[in-house]
Amino acid sequence: MDPAAGGAILLHTTLIVTRVPTQSGALAQACGQAGVRLIDFPLQHIGPPPDLARFHAALAALPQTDLAVPVSPTAVAAVFAALPGPWPARCAIGVVGDGSLRAARRALTAQPEDIPWPRLVAPETREELGGEGDSEALWNALQLAFAPGPVATFPWAGRHVKIFRGGAGRDLIARKLEEAGAKVKIVEAYSRLAPEYNAHTVALLRAALDSDGWWLFSSSEAVRNLQGLLVQAAIAPTRLHQQRALAIHPRIAQTLREAGFGQVELTSSSTDAVLSTLRRLAPAT
Repeated sequence: MDPAAGGAILLHTTLIVTRVPTQSGALAQACGQAGVRLIDFPLQHIGPPPDLARFHAALAALPQTDLAVPVSPTAVAAVFAALPGPWPARCAIGVVGDGSLRAARRALTAQPEDIPWPRLVAPETREELGGEGDSEALWNALQLAFAPGPVATFPWAGRHVKIFRGGAGRDLIARKLEEAGAKVKIVEAYSRLAPEYNAHTVALLRAALDSDGWWLFSSSEAVRNLQGLLVQAAIAPTRLHQQRALAIHPRIAQTLREAGFGQVELTSSSTDAVLSTLRRLAPAT
């Protein structure tokens, strides 16, 4: 569907995209069709995992793994890009939000047609979470997917689980699974890097601050990286009081408010949802 056909053309609207560059292609195309001016200002970059051997060993062990949880679209992309072969059907995939679910489905669709799909487990998304799931909701979905039965009274006991992520993160899923008896390994699939501080970055920063646009954030770390750039560029943090932001999760929204953003709204991570939110927030003409 043509994104511009789903609602009014968004002339005089600017969107500042802070996602990693590989995640912004579809959104950039849709924004162009909808008349949105886009400022591509990635506040996170992706690097290789710090322990490449451990990462590849975890991938090689997926055929003996019961569940893998890539915690973000970036984790999904990193894992599938490095797979030594098709995803083993025996190993279920658990994902937290819509973005990760879409990424997993795209990656599985790209495999040969005769390769059976694994079970995909995802929570129902909730409006109060900006259309995203969260770790607690994924745990509830996993409880339903791996329910006790006459044979497996304790369905997680002895099961092998791998959680793929980049750097530190919330450990609720790992803790719940371990408490239920699963054998959990947390594996770093990539490293998250702050943008390099240089003249180009400062020019982008000033253009974004002066644009009167909406910032789009999909991680709290990107917010913190923005704060770091303000300090490096000797720009007063109070500049954020006049800024507006869209967040894909309440935790990110809270980080934005604590950073001083003047207006913060929730949205989902999907392209259609972002455009729909921009239309809802656009001033009446």
